[in-house]
Amino acid sequence: MMENNGLKNYLFLLELVREEDIDTLEYLYRGVQERYEEGAEHTPGDFGKYLRYYPIRLKSARELAVQWLARYPQSYAAHIILSDCILSDAYTKRGTLPAAAASVHGLRSLKLGMDRSAALLENAVTLSRRPFHAWLYLGYMNAVDPRYGAAKDLFFEERTTLHPMPLWYTRAEQLEPSSVPLRIAMLDALRKTPPDILNIALAEGKDTTAPAWSESMHLYAYTLYSGLSATARNEMRAVYRGHYARYCLFHKNTPAEALQHLETMYWLSPQRGAPALARYYQHQGNPAKALGYFREALTWSPQDIVLLYEYASCLAVVHPADPKAVVYYRRAARYGHPGAWIKLGEIYRDGLNGQARHISKALNYFQVAHQEGCVAAGEELARLYWKGDAAAGIVKNRDKAIRILKTIAQEGSGWACARLAELELETRSRNHDYSLATHYINLGMHYGSMHCYYLVGKRIYEGRLLWRSVHMVPGHFFKPNRDDRKMALEYLLKSASLGYVKAMACLARYYDKGYEDDRDPYAAAEWYCKTADLDPHDEEGCCFQAFKTVFYGDHKARNVKAAARYLHQGAAVNGSECQYRLAYELLKGGFSYDNEGRLLSQPGIADEHNVRIALGLYEKAAAAGHVEAMYYLAEFYERNAVNKADHLKAFRYFLLAAEAGKTIAQKEVGCYYLNGLAVEKNKSHALFWLSMAADSGEPAARELLNKVSRQQ
Repeated sequence: MMENNGLKNYLFLLELVREEDIDTLEYLYRGVQERYEEGAEHTPGDFGKYLRYYPIRLKSARELAVQWLARYPQSYAAHIILSDCILSDAYTKRGTLPAAAASVHGLRSLKLGMDRSAALLENAVTLSRRPFHAWLYLGYMNAVDPRYGAAKDLFFEERTTLHPMPLWYTRAEQLEPSSVPLRIAMLDALRKTPPDILNIALAEGKDTTAPAWSESMHLYAYTLYSGLSATARNEMRAVYRGHYARYCLFHKNTPAEALQHLETMYWLSPQRGAPALARYYQHQGNPAKALGYFREALTWSPQDIVLLYEYASCLAVVHPADPKAVVYYRRAARYGHPGAWIKLGEIYRDGLNGQARHISKALNYFQVAHQEGCVAAGEELARLYWKGDAAAGIVKNRDKAIRILKTIAQEGSGWACARLAELELETRSRNHDYSLATHYINLGMHYGSMHCYYLVGKRIYEGRLLWRSVHMVPGHFFKPNRDDRKMALEYLLKSASLGYVKAMACLARYYDKGYEDDRDPYAAAEWYCKTADLDPHDEEGCCFQAFKTVFYGDHKARNVKAAARYLHQGAAVNGSECQYRLAYELLKGGFSYDNEGRLLSQPGIADEHNVRIALGLYEKAAAAGHVEAMYYLAEFYERNAVNKADHLKAFRYFLLAAEAGKTIAQKEVGCYYLNGLAVEKNKSHALFWLSMAADSGEPAARELLNKVSRQQ
């Protein structure tokens, strides 16, 4: 990929930020802005590019912007850049959850961040003769919250009687009548039905039914096209198509219709359509097709760190052994993407993407990301230092891990809050400190931590903890009362609603086998299936229950296709019930694998291919200690024995099952010793195993034992 002038300028700016050269930064930005104000440049494009080039995701860059404004309080660029940094940090803390599920901390952080940013931008408007970019950035905020971009003098100036436009747009349009970014910002602000349309309709006594999304957008779209060149109009139409495609994909749930709009978007403007199509195919689970569009998008914007990161992620999925993904992750990290540092740390920690395992490199990447304000990197560091890895040269250092946990707990890590609370409740290493544990739990819940909700809910339900007023007290493993159990389930439901798989598994088990008053087989079935859907490696062991739920259809609609998926998914865990049951079903002919490796429900006689798969599954389950697998494997070899070697295999598996306590297997072992089948006759061994089986209630073993006794 060729290094264009834009990329060179971007790298030069990054160097200035890393060197903390505030004076040169001010000189650079002020020079570009003054040329724009004097009319030396006909468009605001250059200054806009330099504003976008500033690495707002980096903590060091945000701190530098604060110092920049302190040194140059009248700097127009510093005001806009600091406002952008504050907004970026606020959006990160807010997260991506819908408002109903967002934490108090996230919503409050966003509100405070937007208030501070708006104040800076309103001040910036007074610092330039042509404050186009200040108004434009207020427009970006207006797309999130209509209060911004209209503070103080906020009102609607009538462009026409039918098309009112907000103040930020009219002021910016006066400065740049043909600006495409301005029109796009207005479309962004109109992605959902503008509330002002309803207010105007009410004031004029018109129909108060809010228009649909498409109608709302069409209300303004043609007005926004006016005064633009043909190329610019195509770009505007492309953006409109992109917005409507998102609406189809995420609200109407019609991906095929979304794809049609995205393809039209690509035809109108390849520069905007290529990244949109790449993200669509990535979202739809087709990363191989997304790669080509990502490559094309990077030819247009080689310095776009988000595109670089997403392209590297696609490469890592499509070509997991190819080190090319690491090249692009490094480039994204070099350009200032904290997530790329975390991915590089994970790659060297686990030896992925063709790289040898290198813990010191992993630690270095995690530390850099943590220094740049990435909480997830701090969590990875805490895990590494807590567990240690002697083979990799990491000395276990739990004091250092706790220091990191305390740091990131103050930076918004709910996971760290849960771990610190757990430490205070752990008696193996220290005395209980319920006061400090309560502090960390409350802090984590303020952050909306699914881990803290899970920790409290599980411990209350198990009687290990009680919540009294605003403090936690020991439960001493007494049975919790109905109110405590109700509180526990509410906390677990909150954690599960945030996507925590462990909480979902707990809910499934509590509704299935918990206290009698709490049992709800329909809720248990639902949570077993939800857990299995989000747990691809069956770490919580819910796939078998989910399989039974949809296979038999007792408390959920019967779905054989889903049953096959759960069975195949759980069978990857050695010794699991799914592994044993899948082998049983394959031999019985209830399920079968086709030539492409798909598990299908096609009752019939098992073919040789499926018999081999079934035997392999039985052997894996037996090696992991599954007693029923041992017995059924022995039975299969005995039933299909053609020579002494097959009988010997059967005897060995019968013996393993017998030693594990399977009574019918104990009887079979006794028969083998009694008859000398595959082993030498040994009457004392035969009597021993037959007696074991008879004492355990096996009637056939008792009859054989009596028969042998009479023969004596």
